[in-house]
Amino acid sequence: MSLQELLNERGVKSALIVDDACDTVPRAVDIGVDRRAWTIFNDDLSPEQRGRIEEEYPEATERRFEELVADDGYVATVWNLRTELGEIAQPVFADYVTDQENDERYVGLVKRKLEALGLACVTAGRDFAEPAKTSDLIVIDLFFGNAQGNEALNISKRLLREAIKPRADSPPLVILMSRSPRIEAKKDEFRDDVGLVDSAFRIIMKSDLDENNRLERQLERLAENAIESRDLARFFNAIEIGVSGAADRTVRLFRKLKLSDIGQIQQLLLSAEGEPTGSYLVDVFDRVLQHEIEAEAGIIDAAEKLNEFKTLRHPTPYVAGSSELQELVQRLLTQNQNRLRLPGSIDAVVAFGDILRLREGTDAERVKGSLLVDLGSDKVALVLTPACDLQRKGAPRILLLIGEVKELAPKDWSYSGDARTAAIRLDGELRWIKWNLKNIDTVSQTALEAALKDGDIRTVARLRDAHAIELQQRVLAGLGRVGLVAPMPATFPVEVEVLYANAEGRLAPLPVAALSDGAVCFVGRDDGGKQNTRLVMTEGGCDGIIEAVAGLDGNQVAPAARTAFDHIRATSDLRKLLSKGIDLNNVGATNWKLIPSETGADKNVRSMAIVAWNYVIPDEPLKRDVLNKTGIALLIKDIKTGETPGLEAVVRSGLVAPQAEPAAEAVETAGGAPPDPAAPVG
Repeated sequence: MSLQELLNERGVKSALIVDDACDTVPRAVDIGVDRRAWTIFNDDLSPEQRGRIEEEYPEATERRFEELVADDGYVATVWNLRTELGEIAQPVFADYVTDQENDERYVGLVKRKLEALGLACVTAGRDFAEPAKTSDLIVIDLFFGNAQGNEALNISKRLLREAIKPRADSPPLVILMSRSPRIEAKKDEFRDDVGLVDSAFRIIMKSDLDENNRLERQLERLAENAIESRDLARFFNAIEIGVSGAADRTVRLFRKLKLSDIGQIQQLLLSAEGEPTGSYLVDVFDRVLQHEIEAEAGIIDAAEKLNEFKTLRHPTPYVAGSSELQELVQRLLTQNQNRLRLPGSIDAVVAFGDILRLREGTDAERVKGSLLVDLGSDKVALVLTPACDLQRKGAPRILLLIGEVKELAPKDWSYSGDARTAAIRLDGELRWIKWNLKNIDTVSQTALEAALKDGDIRTVARLRDAHAIELQQRVLAGLGRVGLVAPMPATFPVEVEVLYANAEGRLAPLPVAALSDGAVCFVGRDDGGKQNTRLVMTEGGCDGIIEAVAGLDGNQVAPAARTAFDHIRATSDLRKLLSKGIDLNNVGATNWKLIPSETGADKNVRSMAIVAWNYVIPDEPLKRDVLNKTGIALLIKDIKTGETPGLEAVVRSGLVAPQAEPAAEAVETAGGAPPDPAAPVG
């Protein structure tokens, strides 16, 4: 399917190009107020010229010049009179005119490219709210104004946010463009402040519009996920609207509580249970608010649409790895740290689900001796005594489950059935806890209260009821999982080197500067629950590889490898492979694994590239049966920092199986007969 067909199928039929180059009159921010040219202009103005300006713009009379240069009306007046004013006005607008000419060229280039793809295009300056209402795609400049500072950035963000707010449930696709290299650093801020869905947002340097097809690739990425992106945006908008309505109804209901009602609740229930009034009302508010959120038809309707997601065409990420998913999990599993200020009961020193930890610098052996609890610097204790038994110190001894605090690293990550808190923030650091279901302790309320009062131990977190109950049930009755959120995939960074088969059949490096952004391996599981390891690179890294391949002279490639090499240059197979990630199962350090092509079967190109991990490449030509499949080679390397786990550590952990013996899909590389240019490919 061509890009034009893809855009049409995904409903991307119109585009709006927004750039201040399309404004016919400059504003003060476009020229700048701290320019020496303004001072010279003011000094050189004759009385007649000054009078002419005041005639056209009476507001300029009797005002300080420092105020006038920051006034859009004054700047517009001088601009309109620049020909009449003569040479003294030219230096003021010289930089602006040059930048306008450059940006106008880029606007025209974008317009021609989009129109060539069948999109109906319009252009606009700062006043673009009206055409933004119906445009399927908006290509917008990062900075409005010549200064290209934070003020110019904020104007761009504000205007786009206001323009698309009326269509928050069906926002346009957005491409952010700029001639400034700051676009890379500002892209996340722009996306989040405007309120865009990540998969519906991309960036591009204006310089990349000239000599490559970067714009077309970004359009293809956006179009592939356009439907899912709109559905996700509709869900987020429904949540934003629905939560506000649910909170309003909840507060209205709570306001109906009279002080006398709370007094009766306190007298008839809370006093008997030993539960503080504030803690109880916050618990009630939690549950009532959740009930009201569930009543929001808009949220449920939008969520139903997301249930139709099957295998997504995953867009390429901007960064090599991030902890956003683990951050979501830790919020699902634990209460906010601020909630710890509300006790679980009036008399009990701890609440059900509290996690206890030694204070830093405390003598662990002394605390063990006094509490008879197995605590250490890397261990925590979870309170599992039922809440009702904690009230009024009803339980003489408190039940504790001991766990080990671990870093979020693949060497400690597993999808086995062990008891764990998959993500939790302890003392400001994101960690996970491996609970030892056989390590159970009890401690008297008196001893625990003394240790807390003396500062030997402290409450560092509190699990939500569902997760704490799940662990309690596993300890007491083995009833199995009831509420634990599935752990997120583990990640660890790697380096990637790209090579090609040179005229001698040897692997030679293909420089890709963008790979300095880094890459990451994800360790997870597939639909069948089996281990699944994938290599994912940044968007810049993926584009860098594509551009390096496109820029390589085919005559430098070994004749036997040219069919596979030409295939990856002529098709989108390599780009799609890099975007969705490369399967690393059975990839190791003893041989190459073949990478299949998606569309090459009919052309006898069943395999188009090879990949290995920590492989030491022999200084000799590739074997013939490997060479004819080597459009390119990807060599993954562990990052040797002493802290980052690599392939061997992950294999030892059981996350990645040891490499299988060479089979049809994994082949040895070195030695053998010279390359045969006529050998079949695939």
